[in-house]
Amino acid sequence: MHRVLLATEGTRYAGIEAHLLNLIAAMQQLGGVEYHLALFDRGPLTQQARELRVPVHLLLREDKYDTRVIAQLRAIIAKSGADFVHAHGYLADIIAGWACGKSRTPLMTTVHGAPEKFRGLAALKMRLNLRLDRRAIRRRSAHVIAVADFLKDQLVRRRIAADKITVVPNGVFDRPPDLQRRHADRMALELPPDAPTVGFAARLEPVKDPLAFIEFARLVHAQLPNARFLVAGEGALRQPMYDRALALNLLPAFRFLGHLHDLDAFFSAADVFVLTSRSEGVPQVALEAMRAKRPVLAPAVGGLPEVLAGLGELTAPPRDLTKLAELAVKLLRDPARLAAVGEAARARFLAAYTADRMARETKLIYDRVHPEGA
Repeated sequence: MHRVLLATEGTRYAGIEAHLLNLIAAMQQLGGVEYHLALFDRGPLTQQARELRVPVHLLLREDKYDTRVIAQLRAIIAKSGADFVHAHGYLADIIAGWACGKSRTPLMTTVHGAPEKFRGLAALKMRLNLRLDRRAIRRRSAHVIAVADFLKDQLVRRRIAADKITVVPNGVFDRPPDLQRRHADRMALELPPDAPTVGFAARLEPVKDPLAFIEFARLVHAQLPNARFLVAGEGALRQPMYDRALALNLLPAFRFLGHLHDLDAFFSAADVFVLTSRSEGVPQVALEAMRAKRPVLAPAVGGLPEVLAGLGELTAPPRDLTKLAELAVKLLRDPARLAAVGEAARARFLAAYTADRMARETKLIYDRVHPEGA
């Protein structure tokens, strides 16, 4: 049995938080691991982890860089009796690196994605954070999980030994799509029966570039005037998205759905799923789309080319909305190919991106880091 202290910020609910909930639940089914969770903020993950009966330890800090949390984390390590710490996110890596070094507790790290690009002072802070993060990984981490091959390559270029990095892609639980619900789901969204429908789900923040989705929709709508566009998510750019759609006279074609905890009905109603992100790791929403037999169209950034490999031409050069729209129109005009790509996407999901596969591969690494618990 391994007793593992997971550590992350937990400020918001995004990719890392979704990953952790899937990992915890899948590992509970697999057995052999007891998790505790250390959080820097009382965000949504706090209650969700407790619902999975995971002990949650909150670190008290006055600001993002409050160094007193190092001693707090060291005390939590001792209190929980953790065999090792598994950190997620650059700030957790840095703090856990210091805390584990002082307590002589093994540390392992999961790297989830490439850093977001900032300007000015924010860019300077991010460069400093990444420098400290990579140093913590080099000096303290017994092993590193990267969720995609491109991240392993980046880490190796930053002088982290390749033999202590293992690629374990993100995974989500399988839920076979219910094909009988599509008509009802589309009716609930007031979608015309013959309207080709494109879905977009993300945090409505700059890194996901949701305003680009509006421009993509303009290009698609010019060729498919009966097309409809679903937007799931909340964030600072929701109102600018709405305003831009209104300015383009596209608002009747849009459905702004807000945050959806469950995307099953969303994917049931859509024909294809599109991302316009500037940066990505292995986005879980793309895996959920593939699980639902929905083709994913996306810019060739981060781990997306790896996820969509072997499924045909589904990626466009970054920020090339003309090409992305061309791919979408081509698919939406060819129902037979649309269905075939959807079937292939689900087969790829089942082969490589399930939560149980992620848990099994992660536990093998735990066995290496802490052989006494294997």
